[in-house]
Amino acid sequence: MYDPGPSDEELEAIGLLREDVEDTSDFEIWPESWLPFQVFAEVSTQWRVGAGGPTGLDYTQVRWVMDLMKVEEPLDTLHAVQVMESSALRKMSEK
Repeated sequence: MYDPGPSDEELEAIGLLREDVEDTSDFEIWPESWLPFQVFAEVSTQWRVGAGGPTGLDYTQVRWVMDLMKVEEPLDTLHAVQVMESSALRKMSEK
């Protein structure tokens, strides 16, 4: 999930400073969302991609990660991951 973004040299080339593009806002993850967030973070590189871009997560990998993490309520966790997936897809389609 880490994206270092543009280098200082790249920013300077278009007349921007690091503080112009860095998001330093804090966010909080509710306790009930922590496990689904961890699963989502673990599969963050496992997107199915079509001609128009990402179409969704590879659920085989989601299930595999949940098995590795010994998730006790996989269906509830999957539903929460799907909420994050939907939000991520909307955000990615804005670009």
